[in-house]
Amino acid sequence: MFRSFLAPWQSHEDLAPTSPAINIIGGGAPDTSNSGERVAKQTMRDMVEDLKITEAIVAKTTLLQRIATLVREVPETKDAFRDSDGFLLLVHVLSTLPTTIGRRGSQSTRDAVACIKSVFTLASETLKGHAVNLEFFEESIGYSSLSDAADLLVSNAVTADVTLGCLLALSFGDFSLVEFFSSLRTKVPEIEAMHSHFLEFAPGLASIRLPGAFSILWSFILRAMNTDHALRLIVYRLLEHLTHSTHRNLAVLSMQNILPHLFKSWKTNMSSAKDDDKEHQILAKILRRLFEMGASTQDSRDLLQCTAKQDGTVDADMLELLRSSAKSRWPQHFSLDGCSALVMSSTEMKTLPAHGFTFMAWIWLERMPSEPHKLFSISFGSNDAVALSVGSNGALAFRSRVVQKVEVLPKSKLVASRWTHVTLVHHNHRSSHPSVCLFIDGVPSDSLQWSYPKFDETSPATFMVGDDVTAVESSWCVASAYLLSVALDDDLPRFIHHLGPRYSESFQDQTLIRFLTYEASTSLNMHITTQGASLPENSQLKKAIRGDSIISDSSIIFRVVPQPHNKKDQIVTRGDVFTVCCQSLDLAVWKIGGAASLLRLVALAQTPHELSRALSIFSDCLRNSWQNSDDMERLHGYDVLASTLRARSHLINMTSFETLFEFLGLNFRSPDLSTVVNTIAYKAVALDFELWSKTSADVQRAHLEHFAFLLRASRYRQFTIKMRLSKLGIVRKLLFAIQSVWYPQESIPLVVNTLVLVAQSSFTAEEAIKPIVSYIAATLAEESRSSSSSSPRSTTSRRRLLQSNTRDKAEQVLEGLVSMMRIPSLYSKLAGTLPMPRICLLLLGDHPSVHIACQVLGMLGLSLKASVSSGKNFELASGWGILKTVLPPVWDRSVHDAALDILPGRSGDRFGEDSGSPQMVSVFLFALYQGLSIENNNAEPDEAPSKDAIIWILDDLTTLHESSSSFRRVFRSQSTAQLLVDGLNIFSPVRQPPRVLDAKISVKLTHFGLLVAMGKHISTSQKQQILDIVRPDAQPKGRTEPVDTSGSRLGLAQADTVCKASARLEEWRQTILVSERKRFRQTLLDLQEKRRRVASFEENVSVSTTERDIWSHSARKRVWKLDETEGPHRVRTKMESLLEMFVQDSRSTGHQEASATFDSLSLSQSELASPNTVVVPSYTGEDGDHQLAEEVTEDKLRRVRHQLEPGDVIEAVSTVCRVSGVDSFLGMLIFGRTHLYMLEGLVENSEGEVIDAGDAPEGLFLISGSAVDVRSSQRAQRWSLEQVSGFSDRMFLFQDVGFEIFFKDSRTLLVIFFDKSRRQVASQMLLSIALKMRTSDPSLTPRSITPKSLLRSRSSTSAVEKELQLAQQQWQNRELSNFGYLSILNQLSGRTPNDATQYPVFPWVLNDYVSEVLDLSSTDVFRDLTKPMGALTAERREAAETRYTNLSSVDEEPFHYGTHFSSSMIVCHFNIRMQPFTNMFKTLQGGNWDLPDRLFADIRRTYSSASHDIRGDVRELIPEFFTCSEFLENSSNLDFGISQTTGERIHNVKLPAWAKGDPLLFIVMHRRVLEGHYVSKNLPAWIDLIWGCKQRDVDSVNVFHPLSYEGAIDLDKITNDLERQATVGIIHNFGQTPKKLFTSPHPPRNLEGFLSLPVTIARGVPEDALALARDSKPFKGKFVLDSAVSNISVDLFDGKYSGIRPLPLGAIGLPSISHEQIEWDQNASNRSLRLVSHGKVTQVIEQVALTCAAFADQDTLATGSSDNIVRVWRVNQGQVAPSGFVGASGRSRRHASSTLSMTHLLRGHTERVACIATSRTWSVIVSGSEDGSAIVWDLNRGSYRHSIWHGNESLRAEVYLSAINESTGYIATCSVSHLMLHTINARPIARLNTARALITSLAFHEREYSHLDILATGHDDGSITLWTWNADGTPAGMQAQWEFVEVRRMNSGQGVSDVTLGSVTALKFIGERLCAGYASGLTYMWTIPT
Repeated sequence: MFRSFLAPWQSHEDLAPTSPAINIIGGGAPDTSNSGERVAKQTMRDMVEDLKITEAIVAKTTLLQRIATLVREVPETKDAFRDSDGFLLLVHVLSTLPTTIGRRGSQSTRDAVACIKSVFTLASETLKGHAVNLEFFEESIGYSSLSDAADLLVSNAVTADVTLGCLLALSFGDFSLVEFFSSLRTKVPEIEAMHSHFLEFAPGLASIRLPGAFSILWSFILRAMNTDHALRLIVYRLLEHLTHSTHRNLAVLSMQNILPHLFKSWKTNMSSAKDDDKEHQILAKILRRLFEMGASTQDSRDLLQCTAKQDGTVDADMLELLRSSAKSRWPQHFSLDGCSALVMSSTEMKTLPAHGFTFMAWIWLERMPSEPHKLFSISFGSNDAVALSVGSNGALAFRSRVVQKVEVLPKSKLVASRWTHVTLVHHNHRSSHPSVCLFIDGVPSDSLQWSYPKFDETSPATFMVGDDVTAVESSWCVASAYLLSVALDDDLPRFIHHLGPRYSESFQDQTLIRFLTYEASTSLNMHITTQGASLPENSQLKKAIRGDSIISDSSIIFRVVPQPHNKKDQIVTRGDVFTVCCQSLDLAVWKIGGAASLLRLVALAQTPHELSRALSIFSDCLRNSWQNSDDMERLHGYDVLASTLRARSHLINMTSFETLFEFLGLNFRSPDLSTVVNTIAYKAVALDFELWSKTSADVQRAHLEHFAFLLRASRYRQFTIKMRLSKLGIVRKLLFAIQSVWYPQESIPLVVNTLVLVAQSSFTAEEAIKPIVSYIAATLAEESRSSSSSSPRSTTSRRRLLQSNTRDKAEQVLEGLVSMMRIPSLYSKLAGTLPMPRICLLLLGDHPSVHIACQVLGMLGLSLKASVSSGKNFELASGWGILKTVLPPVWDRSVHDAALDILPGRSGDRFGEDSGSPQMVSVFLFALYQGLSIENNNAEPDEAPSKDAIIWILDDLTTLHESSSSFRRVFRSQSTAQLLVDGLNIFSPVRQPPRVLDAKISVKLTHFGLLVAMGKHISTSQKQQILDIVRPDAQPKGRTEPVDTSGSRLGLAQADTVCKASARLEEWRQTILVSERKRFRQTLLDLQEKRRRVASFEENVSVSTTERDIWSHSARKRVWKLDETEGPHRVRTKMESLLEMFVQDSRSTGHQEASATFDSLSLSQSELASPNTVVVPSYTGEDGDHQLAEEVTEDKLRRVRHQLEPGDVIEAVSTVCRVSGVDSFLGMLIFGRTHLYMLEGLVENSEGEVIDAGDAPEGLFLISGSAVDVRSSQRAQRWSLEQVSGFSDRMFLFQDVGFEIFFKDSRTLLVIFFDKSRRQVASQMLLSIALKMRTSDPSLTPRSITPKSLLRSRSSTSAVEKELQLAQQQWQNRELSNFGYLSILNQLSGRTPNDATQYPVFPWVLNDYVSEVLDLSSTDVFRDLTKPMGALTAERREAAETRYTNLSSVDEEPFHYGTHFSSSMIVCHFNIRMQPFTNMFKTLQGGNWDLPDRLFADIRRTYSSASHDIRGDVRELIPEFFTCSEFLENSSNLDFGISQTTGERIHNVKLPAWAKGDPLLFIVMHRRVLEGHYVSKNLPAWIDLIWGCKQRDVDSVNVFHPLSYEGAIDLDKITNDLERQATVGIIHNFGQTPKKLFTSPHPPRNLEGFLSLPVTIARGVPEDALALARDSKPFKGKFVLDSAVSNISVDLFDGKYSGIRPLPLGAIGLPSISHEQIEWDQNASNRSLRLVSHGKVTQVIEQVALTCAAFADQDTLATGSSDNIVRVWRVNQGQVAPSGFVGASGRSRRHASSTLSMTHLLRGHTERVACIATSRTWSVIVSGSEDGSAIVWDLNRGSYRHSIWHGNESLRAEVYLSAINESTGYIATCSVSHLMLHTINARPIARLNTARALITSLAFHEREYSHLDILATGHDDGSITLWTWNADGTPAGMQAQWEFVEVRRMNSGQGVSDVTLGSVTALKFIGERLCAGYASGLTYMWTIPT
């Protein structure tokens, strides 16, 4: 390029004389005086001039070297070099070097190389350290010029290496690198030698100073690297060094677009690379570093795509690279090296802010500066007013003009290699507190009491971030910096710090807290919790959390944020400042696929290693991304993650566990820092005990031990307990886990230990105490019950094992409870909650095990020692008597020791020897009595202690009696002493033979008896009895009183009391058992329902995959069905996608998993799960306040409450059937306070409980004739009550049991009830809703044919008549099309698209299906509308009349036809190629297709059958024949078989010849015929036949089967089931005649004038386009904009167009609310959306980066963003003033501003969204993007539908304009190359090349029906073109070829006062007028003169 550019200058130089060079250097130093400098500059000019005319290479080299020397010695000559065109000359020298150089090493080669080196050396010297020269070179010369000049040198192998070396040296400013490539190339064969030699160059590779030069170098390297192996190795080594050296180098490389090329090479060579491939390994290291720095969205997308292979497996190398990329945390930032700064100036600011100021910045130091370095300063003139600097040790220092010193702040230190938030607050008036405060990471670090600088300056303020004066070795980064004119509170910097370094907005968002990550939010909560009441409510921190304004936009003096394109007039860079616009992987993932991509990545893992890496990526992409975190919550992603992990539990290793729990907040390196940062994830994942029970033993243990981290080791345990875990019900979850058999038996102790630990942390009644005690009591009671009810012979080993395990678990939990009771504080809480003595008896039971007895005795002992009253309460509960009953059978050593601890007088008791219970002695003595009875054969062996136990008792009692006085005092009680007497009596020598007595027992018993008898506390009589027994010799002979040894001395009264107490305890146990059964059952149902919900969440994540997904190979094949969303006149044309392979439905999945859980429980627990409605009174005893058993509320609607919107409450529920076609879906219609719900698959049973529809008993819901589908999956639909626009009662099979609800989102719902009464109740509720939600705006349902009366109330007879009269009048006056009128008649007569048996009916209108061209001027082509289809020919008429006569003759009710003109079979027959009618047809046919020749395959043949064939049918048409071309095409490629007649495969429907093989052309032509003159004239006659006076007219041959007419029969009166079913079958299959609407002949239509125009309008755009003329004057006043008109907003009041508002780019008006609009900025620095009301900003939503926006209706906004995402927002309208509000009309009565809330987030585009169009009529969004595509989205569901591509894969053109035709649904999209037209289903229609005239705006002409569709396009030359499209130019015999046809081109010329209008930037049709906005800001109206 430069050879030609410099040729004229070169020829001029050839004529100039050569002058000798001037040498001022000579042998001495140059003069440094001003005169010497002038001489040097002149010398520079002279040498440059000499260089211009020098030809010889050697001479050029010499001059270049001399100039370089002069520059080095006299730097001031750099300006002279620039002014003399020196830089241009350098480029010229390079470009004019000879292209043919001699051999390598020749003299000519050496000369050329020397010249090349000299050029680059001089360039480096003149650019180094000279900002003006650098800016001049970059702006005026350009690196591209240098690249062009060096191109040939690089292409030459001889000079390539040296040129590359020079470019490298220029980049780094070090010319020791010139020989880099040539020198290293000689070492390449030896890799190690090359690496060693590389180190010699390493010092010169310090920092890239000229990124532009490096960019040239890389472009040359990229060109040769693939073929030059040596060069590739050298470059890889260079890049490895640079990526690992300094941050600046890595940042520069990242911005050079190096990554995609390297990644492509790495990916290409991956399959062939070996494990020891050094090149591959080095490249991997480079890529890791580059990805860690950040990558573009496309690069990240490529990486994600490569991670998943085609076979569904994961690429390990890619996964590892992805994992390292996920570590990226770099925000966009400025990189400053050395003496560099960012400077802002303000001419308005002459002094510091009056109220103080705040400076904030995010700073990252690569290394500490060598000496103090300024970070921030404010100056007025030459001196700094204030300055903040950092020292070599990282300490900050502050300096102010008021105090002439630098104050070092030692506590405020910056740390290298870490982002630090620095805040400096300087208060003006603050006497009681320090005036200067410094905050590091939001925490106060230092403060000073300095005066506020006050002065008057004439110089403007200069703000500087950095230091442009001090030459210091420094390298640091700034992410953002703010200067505020207010002094912030001490707590607010903490909040701002937690927003993170990525936040770069203006703090105007009312929900700033949404930008907080989980960790930041937790930290902030900890701070607030710690502060407590000391933090006032009006503090800035709490205001920020509440959403109040904390920093006004006007208080921001400057905001420094890095952007791709800095505005030079705002921020001036000085020195070495480099803008780094990097993007971390988590942000890229957010743009690409959000959290769903991360979940799918985890699901791809198939090995433990893959899972651990996937979880690492998952956690890293969520940890610092509030966007992905929000996305996870929106998707219920944590539940999905838990489900995914549950299926892969065997893959979870310790690495995965630690990764996951570190994400949740645990710190395994420092356990004391552990807490829970993400409660939602923690609850879903960490508390899924089933998940963790399936893992390995090590992971199980680690999972259970993590509670110890949180509750014991952590310093934040109090916060964790109180703020995170208190409401999670962990104790109950653990108890449920224990009840199940999830955990192996060996792990149960760990689970119980965890239970104890968690319970201790929150030992409250509801959280821990009652659940644990209830579980123990219920389990032991159930165990006791099972044991007592099962005979040993019938008990299987499995049952015994399960019972053993259950009992063992309960015993372990009991042991844990006792251990907690030993902690005094916990015991106090337990005793304050429950009556402990009675609890002991409750848990003890009638037949306790040894272990239970020990634990209960331990509890009793603790209770007795803790409270004096416990013993008394225990005695009142007959506790001692019960102990005497239940303890002896289990009395072993452990029980003995436990009981012994309760005895008084125990030594070593810390409570003292008086702490025991005297009553316990009686238990011992009774046990002794029982044992002695066994020895005496008076008791069963299993009812009393053993012989050893007797000895233990005697020994310990003897010891206590000898050692304890308190024990001896026990025998004061006569009842206690009597027990001893009874025992002694058993062994009395008088009563028993000596052989029975055990000598040892006898001795011990005698000894103990004597001790007691000799004591002083026993009564005399009892003492004598004892002595009489133990000393029989002393007893007088002959005195032998009988002794009662039966135990009756306990007393019958006491025994009765014990029995009653035991009965009460058993009653209490049963109450608890019932309560726990209910709770357990509810838990199981909740688990089952949760699994079902989670399965649906998983399905949503999976179904989101499309052909545009990152893993498109995993996307399922899409098949299509007709969408139920309705367009104008209830037209259904949209198609929605189905999946060919469905995900296992949520219901079955959840049911199976829950069933598995259910089956895994023990049999006894399974019994607990059975429904039990027994209500037993709770046992309260004397302590009536204490009640353990909780009444578990049996919420019968529990299963459906999760479907409710937050805060909604169920008002009413009805079991209904939703009717769709021929199918009926059982479900529940739920009325909430705010929403209406339709839940399918669930019904209420006779008891009002929600059950699965499949489990409903037969006959629960029987609507005769409906094919009820008990679907397993549970579809849920919901609408806010505000969306209800109306409803209408509906007949179903002539039964008045249904109604149809209409919604504003263009959807409808037809449901049928049990009976009419229930329908009436629901209708009344809907009526109240309709009245409550009524608005004064009739445009809420645009173009809906739903009668207005139906929008308000039920369809009463009078309302229908009024609506019918109105519609008839509109049709007559041509305000309503024929199609529209017929649609309304269908609607009013009860016909609906929702019911195939009552489908809308339309007429055959043509008779000619053969001709090549349709001649509409001939009446022969039309069908005779005055006759029914059965009487169109004489033969058919005769046959019908004969049938009628024959039936009359046999006394049967006569009719003409045995078939009907409309039935479910006819509807499905026509629509057989389109789902869901395909399946419906099969259902009606018994699951098979009909014979191929009987299928709908040929329109001509079908018409012939319906009109001429004597044996044919009499069917009429359906609306699809006029609206939907898809029903004619077999897009699903269904196999219908082969016709026996023609031998052809049945595929698409054969069309008439005049349709030219195009279904769309057929639909267009057919509709045109319907709206034509002939049909308009004769349609009244056909209406009379269908709805009018001839509906049953014999003379018109129009009588059908009597059962097809309403009122002919009442099904409710038929009692015989068979007869009823037969009658229903006839009605259902035969057809139903519409309800009669007219009793007199239908009036004709006004046919004068244009039929396409209403009678009142004479001229229209399609009819008279040439008459359109621009108004002479534009809009005036506020309608004249300062910039181009971007869109034209039209307000609607009372259904009429009112205000027209031209709006500029970045603004869009709210429909019908003239004072409110949405605004956004186009620059990248402000990414906020603003809602403006009355000129005031009322809401700001930051970080949405809007590029375009459009309203679908007044409640719905769609926006496109630069982050590639389309968002859908709900407009929450302000309050409405009362109807009597003065001065208000319509929607203007609103007196509160609206707000926005996001409802859908749509991903699909890969580049910036450039345009967006919406249609509420069709419920679609069309977005255009820079990626060359437009996407059609479903507005209601927020889902992807279709893509429209502009250009081919190699060349995509940005789609920057889009429009939707509200009448037809046609979509127009425009790029620089083409204008394209598609149907609503993205079927291409026409295409126009736009190269000749750039299109700048689009608009469709809107009319209900127009014979000529019009699309207006505005152009850059100010002209407007009107286009239509047709297939008239199709060659004969060819398929239709649509094309755009120009109707008219309208040139605008000049505007008013010769002001150029510019391009047409906005167009809007308003009726028959066209409003046009221009680039000049003017707006004109084009009208048709009247």
